Amino acid sequence: YQVQTPQGSVVVKPVMEQLRRHLDQHYTPEQASLVTGTSPRLIEQLAREIAAAKGVVNMSTYNWGKFYHGDLIERAMVLVFALCGHIGHRGATYSAFSMMGLDTSIGGLERRGDQIILSAAGADPRFAQWREEGYTDEMILYEYVHESFASGRITPTSLMYYIHGGILDVCEKNPGWDPYLKRPIREYVREAFEKKWQFIAPGLDKEPRVMFALGGNFLRRARCTNTLLEKFLPKLRFLVSIDWRWNATALYSDIVLPACTWYEKTSTFMVGSPVQPFVHVVNQAAAPLYDSLGEWKMFCLLARKIEERARERGVESYKDSNGVERRFAGLEDKVTFGRLYHEDDEEGIARDAFLNASNVEPMDWEEFKERGLAQYTGVGTGMRSIGNACDVIPGEPMVPLTWHTERKDPYPTLTRRIQFLIDHELFRELGEDLPVHKDPPSAGGDYPLRITGGHARWSIHSDQVDDALMLQLQRGEPVMFVSQRDAAARGIGDGDTVEVANDVGTFRIQAVVSPAVRAGQVIIYHAWENYQFSGWHHFKTVMASPMNPVELAGDYFHIRPVTMANYPGFSDRDTRVEIRKTQAH
Repeated sequence: YQVQTPQGSVVVKPVMEQLRRHLDQHYTPEQASLVTGTSPRLIEQLAREIAAAKGVVNMSTYNWGKFYHGDLIERAMVLVFALCGHIGHRGATYSAFSMMGLDTSIGGLERRGDQIILSAAGADPRFAQWREEGYTDEMILYEYVHESFASGRITPTSLMYYIHGGILDVCEKNPGWDPYLKRPIREYVREAFEKKWQFIAPGLDKEPRVMFALGGNFLRRARCTNTLLEKFLPKLRFLVSIDWRWNATALYSDIVLPACTWYEKTSTFMVGSPVQPFVHVVNQAAAPLYDSLGEWKMFCLLARKIEERARERGVESYKDSNGVERRFAGLEDKVTFGRLYHEDDEEGIARDAFLNASNVEPMDWEEFKERGLAQYTGVGTGMRSIGNACDVIPGEPMVPLTWHTERKDPYPTLTRRIQFLIDHELFRELGEDLPVHKDPPSAGGDYPLRITGGHARWSIHSDQVDDALMLQLQRGEPVMFVSQRDAAARGIGDGDTVEVANDVGTFRIQAVVSPAVRAGQVIIYHAWENYQFSGWHHFKTVMASPMNPVELAGDYFHIRPVTMANYPGFSDRDTRVEIRKTQAH
């Protein structure tokens, strides 16, 4: 089609036409059957059932994000939902890991989204232009998130571990893992930073020196564990852990600040919770044990001590990473909002977060504590939850994206519609401008077994993973589930210790031989601590987590770094390994 634009005449082709040709050429039921092993008849039957259904709902959580090509998998799934009309009406939605949080204001710590919008309207010269171009509140708020990444106020930790932790070096040494790459991985990284698609703090020309690990336990959670221990940890002059237990990261830390646990303080979810549509309160049931403190008190005491030491040393100020001068005098006042809250007033922070929220049912604080939960009344204008894009009606199910499907609000995308063609140079180069199938890379090397996993049954992440009572409900140590066929072929019996190895690392673990595991697959459920393995060689030591270069794309309106999205993430599913029987250590 010939279309006239302000810049002249251009030739265009509808995306639906491109999609039809794309599917007819590469993804007929017969072609898909060769990849999946599922019969063409069954593929067509499922497609027709989805298309004919009144509604289809899916909940993927973070599952596909753990696959190297997980973005392609989810793009294809969402495309099916959209083509069949299962987006944005009751009983029909695709949900990954939706969050909602209190749209609240607490001194200088937190500002409601509507306050940010109001400030922007009066002080940001770009605001009028944004409105002229049809920006919604959601789009404007995302602009400020992008700026936080560009300035270094927010940085993706996964990208930091790739760059400063040596994991990118592992990827670079093994270019054959992903046969679809057109260039060396470091060229993609260099391009992404030169074109300001991605940002990292500290920058490429600097190294991390001090790190505060607040509850993240990254030396257990991050992939390629041995590489981080060899490359990242030595760069740190100072590692501080704030946690309530001696986990792996705490044991590697220079200083551990003992935090009290959930029921030793009163708190509520400020940063968002997936338990919708309710906000919860956790009431203090006991005093903190020993020297443990709540995080609020820790930060107040740290601010006081930093201000005190700066005064003693005659240091008045410093410049942050953006060159802004920050003064030490009055630091404690800034943290406590002019002494509005004192160091022992952790409940006061939680109370005011709740009472100042604009998207929760009105309720007295004491009543909230007694009931334990309150109903959200809207998604609010908080950047953590506005993307749900729907009304919240008490007693009714939440139906995400109805603002787009019913009110016809524009989507926060480049085209202002739900968008499947990504006309970005990196997506085009890698052949992913439309959803496609790609085989997983041979991450870790050319080995016959593939690791999959899931969340542990007897622990919430690693919180109870070494609890003596909980360990009695299982085998008391880390285990790997192996198929009967693979175990028999290697002379492995149930309960044997096996060595798991690939080109990246090795570790030992007990084998559980199970008829429920398919041949070629081994399963390790997450959360085991490093010190539960022989020699502290964690199972994530073998998880090479190659960087997928398409995740470096940016400067494409909705494809720019935001919190928890649009930057390289870790992958562990389909890691290749071999196992052999060995002796327990």
